[in-house]
Amino acid sequence: MKITMQFSDSVCSLDYSDWDIAFVGNAINKRGNEGLEFIKEKSSQVIIIEYIPSIFKMKFGEDEFFVDDINKLLESHIGKNILIDSTTLNFAEILIIMQALKDLCISNFSILYIEPKNYNIKDKVADILHQRDFELSESIVGYEAIPGHALLLTSEVTQKVVFLCGYESERIDRALEDSDIQGSNCSCIFGIPAYIPGWEMNSFDNNITVIKEKGISGGINFCGATNPLAIYKTLDNIYAGLENDDEMFIVPLATKPMNIGACLFLLSKPKEKVAVLYDHPKEIKDKAIEISKWHLFDITLS
Repeated sequence: MKITMQFSDSVCSLDYSDWDIAFVGNAINKRGNEGLEFIKEKSSQVIIIEYIPSIFKMKFGEDEFFVDDINKLLESHIGKNILIDSTTLNFAEILIIMQALKDLCISNFSILYIEPKNYNIKDKVADILHQRDFELSESIVGYEAIPGHALLLTSEVTQKVVFLCGYESERIDRALEDSDIQGSNCSCIFGIPAYIPGWEMNSFDNNITVIKEKGISGGINFCGATNPLAIYKTLDNIYAGLENDDEMFIVPLATKPMNIGACLFLLSKPKEKVAVLYDHPKEIKDKAIEISKWHLFDITLS
């Protein structure tokens, strides 16, 4: 696998070719709107997609399809220049589309991401004890399987769980409360360096209590918050330490570039060994107030 990474304060400084087709989500903030405006200008075809976890279907425009049928829909795009807009898409949609591309031996595609410059803080920020509480998700479906990347949680085999940590510690707490996962089998990965120096303290501070209370003691790892290749390599190192019968679960709660790296890792491993746990949050509109850097990841799958 190869990843070429570009980033710039302006999209005008990125090196790219126009795309034949772009897969995007619905814009809910300034980042999404500016990204979609650029994508529509540079892409021959733009398709809005949305995963519906309750029925395991994906919407392509107004039409709904079972995830197992998506490969057939994408066959006509073999050989085309493809873009995935990770700014407007959630983890599940990115993983499902990437899996379909791999299944069709479409090994080259690009992913666009626009960093936030800041986030909305909860109203109770007037209380100094809650300075690091951010409004990011307004509702969460819960930990529902993503087709093609699911394993049964069981105590019959050792299952290692890796949390990619963001700002919302309640999502880790919920995963442990709603399952038989043992804290001693869990490890965490934090994004360092963060988008902006100091932001890593938001993640540390918000997660340290749940890490301690739930006895998460499998290890703490660090990798760049904007570097998909770094998270891929970190997960690969953890995977290399598994025993023959062990299974591994990835819980992607971190930055979008880190979650992209998790997708690439999932694509590269046997599905009977590695799976994903994801709670399908609905992001709050305008959670990110301003725009920071533009990232373009050109990916070649093995």
